[in-house]
Amino acid sequence: MTIKPSSAHDTIIALADLFPQCFAVFQQRRKPLKVGIRDDVLTALGGAITAKEAGFALRIYTSNPGYLLACKNGAPRVDLHGEVAGHVTAEEAANAKERLVQMRAKQARRQATKPKPVPTKPIPRRLGLADLRAAAQARRAAL
Repeated sequence: MTIKPSSAHDTIIALADLFPQCFAVFQQRRKPLKVGIRDDVLTALGGAITAKEAGFALRIYTSNPGYLLACKNGAPRVDLHGEVAGHVTAEEAANAKERLVQMRAKQARRQATKPKPVPTKPIPRRLGLADLRAAAQARRAAL
């Protein structure tokens, strides 16, 4: 069975609805998660999703730039109920920072290889009613 990214995003939305103190759909609100939270999710959901689906959804969630930015040295990790369950270590914070650098470099490479838009001729401005009246007056004055 292949898990589609869209189903993983649906899983993340469902997790955010069920556990709003832990999961967030918006990047700016994401907090570092407890180490081993996948097992907690599987236990709390009681078989509603498979371990593979949970792992894939959490992989997408934790590789998000907003999540990686939240992983600073000493930042609290939260469990499903939003309670502190550990802290981000210096090594984990450095790893998150490195992943962000790699993501930004990859994005810059994509932008560099993206074809530049071909310049087009500007579209002439349409005449308005005032322009037509001025042209009519100029014609009458020329007669």
